[in-house]
Amino acid sequence: MKLILSRKGFDSANGGCPSPILDERLCSLPIPDAGAPTTYAEISPFNGSPIAQIVEDLTHGLVKRSDGAHLDPDLRRGSIARAAGWRPIFGQAGAAQSHLANEGISPGDLFLFFGYFRRAEKVGDAFRFVRSAPRLHVIFGWLQVGCVARATSDLAAEKPWAAGHPHLAPRPIEYENNTLYFASDRISSIGVAASGAGTFDRIRPDLILTETGSSRSVWQLPRWFAPGGRPPLTYHGDLTRWTDCATSVRLQTVAKGQEFVLDVQQYPEARGWLRSIFSAGNS
Repeated sequence: MKLILSRKGFDSANGGCPSPILDERLCSLPIPDAGAPTTYAEISPFNGSPIAQIVEDLTHGLVKRSDGAHLDPDLRRGSIARAAGWRPIFGQAGAAQSHLANEGISPGDLFLFFGYFRRAEKVGDAFRFVRSAPRLHVIFGWLQVGCVARATSDLAAEKPWAAGHPHLAPRPIEYENNTLYFASDRISSIGVAASGAGTFDRIRPDLILTETGSSRSVWQLPRWFAPGGRPPLTYHGDLTRWTDCATSVRLQTVAKGQEFVLDVQQYPEARGWLRSIFSAGNS
């Protein structure tokens, strides 16, 4: 089994700001995508508030409700109108997909999606970030791979319920190495009773990767994450990035990169860690 820590959602380069934490709930915002078939205005409200307004307010109008939204990973049935047969999907392409392919990502492997978050609030009729709130990397969702398929016109015809996904919809410039990961029905790889994909709606300490008081790219992880002669989390083979903190390990993460892969066969402690995350509550 492989564990993939997958960076997704709004950030400084895509959207220009963090995704918000509103009333302790994680609202991962899909990045802008002019070629996407879904607009922000078409996404269902978040906890009663229009996603379109949240996006416009937090970006000060730089991202508009009429802009395309790259709804990927697509984890929630209620996000938009669905055709019969829908199931959660994650799409990847280009160099990031080449990395996943080289690591042999296949059915049974588990994606944990994390993103850039900051607490926000509604003041009057507008949303804004809380001035003193830290900027954090937080785990917000998951998908266990049920099957992997190249994104082709034949696949779109075979699975019409998936045709609106941004990695299957027609685009002016097609993605290179375009691949889809379809969720399994249930998680089967770590011994928990949970759907094959979903979101962690409320922020909890065990979902926060960022070390308290540090920049968001400095993580505090369980001590067993330290390589110790084992193949490290991919892209983090420079051992100077890892600092032993007695009861945990500090990791200075790389500035770029979307998919970080860990071989759970080499790190069996990961299974207990994952079980604890899911047993603490999920939706």
